[in-house]
Amino acid sequence: MFKSLGKNVKIGPNVYFRYPELVEIGDNVIIDDFCYFTTSMKIGGNVHIGPHCSCIGGKSSTLIMGIFSGLSAGVRLICNSDDFMNGLTGPTIPREFRPYCRSSGKIVIERHGLLGTNSVVMPNVTINKGAATGAMTLVTKDLEEWWVYIGSPAKKFKRRNEDSILRAEAKYFKEGR
Repeated sequence: MFKSLGKNVKIGPNVYFRYPELVEIGDNVIIDDFCYFTTSMKIGGNVHIGPHCSCIGGKSSTLIMGIFSGLSAGVRLICNSDDFMNGLTGPTIPREFRPYCRSSGKIVIERHGLLGTNSVVMPNVTINKGAATGAMTLVTKDLEEWWVYIGSPAKKFKRRNEDSILRAEAKYFKEGR
């Protein structure tokens, strides 16, 4: 069913993938119930996706999640969006009637990137290595490495402890996990 599926993957029985043939899932991944995905996806290892998350945008859009990244409950990833100011909108309308529709989009969540509960990420954004958001943060631009962001729109709040996190990662791999 999936393009590729790693070892030790747990997917809740109420998770929906519109295009499972475009989904790659690494090792040690948990996807909790009531998640909804309509894009192509590449999910790295040791990733947790909490309940009630969604990633929308259609077949030509992509979500990439790096190793040790994660989504807390209720996160919304919007990989593609129509321009609702001009023309008609929505996937049921032929392309010639919605000329300002973006044809594809991508969201990248790099290694150790984390999104807090009910955060929203808009199209064509990168959550750089180690960046994180607090609950209910609206992300419209790329986030800098190892910073925590909060608010709507997202604003820098506090720097994460990069050294501590990378030491824990090294120990994890040294123990052969």
